[in-house]
Order: sequence, then structure tokens, then C-alpha cells
Amino acid sequence: MNAKHHLLIVDENPYVVDILVQTLNKDFKITVASTGQEAARLLIQGNRFDCVLTELDLAFFNGLELTKLIRMSRLASQTPVVILSNVPDSATRIECLEQGVDAFLSKPFNPLEVKAKLHALLRRADSPIEEPQRRLVSAGVQPETKPFWQQKSRIFSMLFGSYSLPQSA
Repeated sequence: MNAKHHLLIVDENPYVVDILVQTLNKDFKITVASTGQEAARLLIQGNRFDCVLTELDLAFFNGLELTKLIRMSRLASQTPVVILSNVPDSATRIECLEQGVDAFLSKPFNPLEVKAKLHALLRRADSPIEEPQRRLVSAGVQPETKPFWQQKSRIFSMLFGSYSLPQSA
């Protein structure tokens, strides 16, 4: 890993943040936000992060709301989000995963497990995804390049067939 991935850590507990920074600073460039509002401000200002590690229970703007903000962003929607929390019930963890969280780690946590989880998510995020059109072009098949209005007309004709509009008098 030549360039360090940029990690946003969001947690109100300075003790937790200190443990995470000490464990992760050799592998990641780290930005810390002590509140969900501060993290949201960083994201809205256009700061780019390769991964976000956030506590779920934050005052005013919690980790789930932060995840929803990330998923709505054109720039950050593919950013992996990891929740680190002591929430005991699985219903909350399931809701987080359904709302776009990529991983949920329970507190108390092993910092080395957090590090391994982040690396696993980033390996997956860094692997190139072959687009179907790239496969077509590399196979010698040219994708259909009709103008948008021609494609739209074809769709309308398929939907309505030989249906003609009644003439008004």
C-alpha cells in the first residue's frame, strides 16, 4: 500500500478515538470528528474519505443519519461505512445494515479486528469492477450508440405499437 487511505473516525469518546488513532495511524491518514454534525460538515464541504468509522449513538446527528447522508451524496455514496457501537440488540444492527452500513463492530472491540475489517472493506472497494460496456468493447462488439431520442422513440413504439392518437375535430 503506497498511498495511505483516508479514514474519517467519528466518536465522542476521546479514549476510544485515541486507541483507534494509535492502532490505525501507520496504515491510514486519519481525520477525527468528535460529533456527527462535525463529520457531516466535513462531508458537505467536499472532503473525500476512503472509509468512515463511526459510533452509532452520537448526539444530534447519529451514525445512521451520517450513513444516510453519505449514501445520498454523489461523491461519497460508494464510501464504506463501519459502525462501532455497544448497541446490544440485533434489530438495530440489522437496520443499520439495511440502511447502507457495510459492517457493524461491537464495543468493546479489539483494535486489530477493526484494522483488519477496514483493510478487508478497502480491498474490496479498490478492486476494479469491470463494466458490461467495457467487456463488449474489449470483445470487439460495439455498444449501441443511438441518440437518446431514438432510443426513447423505439421504447414508445414498443409500448404503443401501431396505436394512433384520435384526431380532434
